[in-house]
Amino acid sequence: MTDVTLDSLHEKLNFLLRDHGVTDFDASSLDLESYTSLHAKADALCSAHGGDPSTMQDDTLEQLQPKLDFLLSGHGVEFDTSGWDPASLETVDAKVDAIVDAHHDDH
Repeated sequence: MTDVTLDSLHEKLNFLLRDHGVTDFDASSLDLESYTSLHAKADALCSAHGGDPSTMQDDTLEQLQPKLDFLLSGHGVEFDTSGWDPASLETVDAKVDAIVDAHHDDH
């Protein structure tokens, strides 16, 4: 297994933003080495799926999980969270990979 980095997660989230047609997302003011940047991109994706991310907290990796779960559900993906640490980048990466895979399956 390769090490999960914030850079690799941003690449995947950028793909999802493009694939969802989110063209007005401005990452120029984001600190891409922060979890806040992951939340900002997840918020944009949730909005693209009709969700309201303003009602969700956005500080920690654990607080990113409901957003990713919303996106997984919106793509019809079941993800078994047993054995996964909600505070780990590996969990975020696995969920984002599942969402990316769903996009590849749709094309």
